[in-house]
Formats: sequence, structure tokens, C-alpha cells
Amino acid sequence: MSRLGSRSLAAVGAGAFAVAMTVSGGAPANAAPASGPITQARDLLGVWVGELSGYNEGQEVDWQYRVTVRKAKGQAGIAWEEWRDCEENKAACAAGKSTGGGWSQPSRVLFAMDSDHVIHGVGEAGVTLMVSDESGDVLNINYLCQGRDVMWTSVTSGPSPRNTEAWGPYAVVGHAARQPS
Repeated sequence: MSRLGSRSLAAVGAGAFAVAMTVSGGAPANAAPASGPITQARDLLGVWVGELSGYNEGQEVDWQYRVTVRKAKGQAGIAWEEWRDCEENKAACAAGKSTGGGWSQPSRVLFAMDSDHVIHGVGEAGVTLMVSDESGDVLNINYLCQGRDVMWTSVTSGPSPRNTEAWGPYAVVGHAARQPS
């Protein structure tokens, strides 16, 4: 093929791609929408941050919650969730910051969306139920845990240098907003 033919073919291909991107809204098929209703698991791709409050072992708690949805196929997906105690991180929580320290280790959450677009998730810590608002930019969250398998080890002084404590049952509710990418 001649140089002119190759250039013409490249120009036609680039033009067709530009038209396809314009008609489709300019986003790849697997990208999360900027806003709009959440009707498929891929609409959840990205980072969501918000505050949850409720009770842990009968004590009031305020936590910042970050969930990062990394994979979605059909009506199911995989995410990673992290927690931060707002009592210990007041400034970051008040500002709604998703960065900084104090976050728990990420733990995996598997989720599925039902026909009413309600998201049901199960993770190492507990189960979650999420429903998006009409804009698709806020998730209303209910999170429950029986407290059986969630444990951490802390270093203490005294006769017992290591102390294992379990988070007891907890129930928290709140919301998380989609973070800009």
C-alpha cells in the first residue's frame, strides 16, 4: 500500500473513531458515568466516601467510610472498603477528606445488584445494603456486622504484652458520595 493510501486509511479510521466517541458520549463503554441513575454494576466504578454513624457494642460511633469499586461484570462486582474513626480523625472527617492516615486495612467486598437496583454486599466485616439517589452520585448505606470474625491485635503494657479484642456487633447508617476521578 502506498504512503498516501496508508495516510488516507489512518485519517478515515481516526474520523470514524471520533464520530463513534461523539455519538456514544465520549466515554469508553466500561467507564462509570459522571452522573445519572445507577442501573448496572459498572455504574459504581470509582471511589465513594462518606460518614456512617450508629452503634458498636451499644456505644455510639461515627466513622468515615471509603469504598473503592474496582471491577464490575453484569450486575456484580468487587470493591475494597476502609474505615476511619471520626473521633480520632475529626478534621479529616469534617472536611470529607478521602486522603490522610487513620484508615483501616482495605478489605474485599463482593456485591450484586438486584432488579430494583439495590446493591447487596458481603465482606470480611459484615453485610451492606446500598441504594443510590436519583443523581447517581450518592449511595445511602446500611451496614451490619455480628462481630464474630472481625478482630485486631493491639500492643499493651503489663503482664500481657499482646491483647486481642473483637469488635462486637454493630449497625451503622449513612451515605457516601462519588469522588471525582
